[in-house]
Amino acid sequence: MASNSVVGFFGLDEVSLELAASLLRSGYGAQAFEACSPLLDEFAKQGGIKCVSPIEAVKDVVALVILKSHPDQINDLLFGHGSALKGLRKDVVIFLHSSILPVHIQKLEKLLTEYRERVFIVDIYAFRGMSEVSNGKIMMIASGGGDSITRARPILSAMCEKLFVFEGEHGAGSKIKMVTELLEGIHFVASVEAISLGIQAGVHPWIVYDIISNAAGNSWVFKNHVPQLLGGNQTKHLLNAFVQNLGNILDMARSCMFPLPLLAVAHQQLIAGFSDSHGNDDAKLIKVWEEVYGVNITAAANAETYSPEKLGDQMTAETNSVSRIGFIGLGAMGFGMATHLLRSNFCVIGYDVTHPSIHPISIYCMKMEFEILK
Repeated sequence: MASNSVVGFFGLDEVSLELAASLLRSGYGAQAFEACSPLLDEFAKQGGIKCVSPIEAVKDVVALVILKSHPDQINDLLFGHGSALKGLRKDVVIFLHSSILPVHIQKLEKLLTEYRERVFIVDIYAFRGMSEVSNGKIMMIASGGGDSITRARPILSAMCEKLFVFEGEHGAGSKIKMVTELLEGIHFVASVEAISLGIQAGVHPWIVYDIISNAAGNSWVFKNHVPQLLGGNQTKHLLNAFVQNLGNILDMARSCMFPLPLLAVAHQQLIAGFSDSHGNDDAKLIKVWEEVYGVNITAAANAETYSPEKLGDQMTAETNSVSRIGFIGLGAMGFGMATHLLRSNFCVIGYDVTHPSIHPISIYCMKMEFEILK
């Protein structure tokens, strides 16, 4: 299938560059048009062909991947001056790797049917997996009509490592993207609030980060954004993207008459940060949040760093030798701490009013020195 088959690209970002690289590894050819993008050179290094016009980019392609964020941009490429539609094969599959709303995809499909008898459109949402299992792997959500999905499936499989297909109406990709960005926006604002509250309470922000990133309150957003924030590496550009994306989600929810109170509050907080940056797009985001919350995050983050190991050594040096430790209450946490102490050759004495809490640890300690008070 891939032999002598070429896929065209309109627009490139880091994820679509990965899609192109995966196609090339699978034996497809790839060619791209982008008015101005530093990624074109990287695309060429991977084996892709740089094109000087949209018409050149669609020549002899079996599929076309369009990465544009606005319906008008897509319409200009396909129907405007130097229309790329004229150079497309009749059986080509058009992939919309975009965040445009399903209603715009349906309008585009209707417009295309006026120019040709059959149209194969698949909307896709591609992203890097963030879990421990799928970390860094390209995952994709695709939706479209049955004929379109059937024709597109080999190319879809060649572009990603995990594929989710929704056969039927368009828009599954943009809908999943909407739900994902809802959570990202709320987690982002909550992460900044958590760090700021910790600082206000007198806790070093890196201590807050180390604890939360290993506790139940952790999220990918917290673990990855907070170090960048505390290091002063984030600018207002990130804030702009959040404000725009969350605004689009609120508009969609409003059209569905669906309430999103948490997102609405998070969006307003992001707008407050946006307004406090005084129009400076290169403003450090840490300074923006300092004005919003009235907390000197920079000074707190740059204060003398702590070392858990040194703190442990200091406590050990200042404490008399202890070999016998008592527990009142042996729930899940107490059981875990007690067993860890036993592995470290401490003698543990435990008391709990409920025998089920005592029984497991007594079994564990049959071959170790242990006492239970009843």
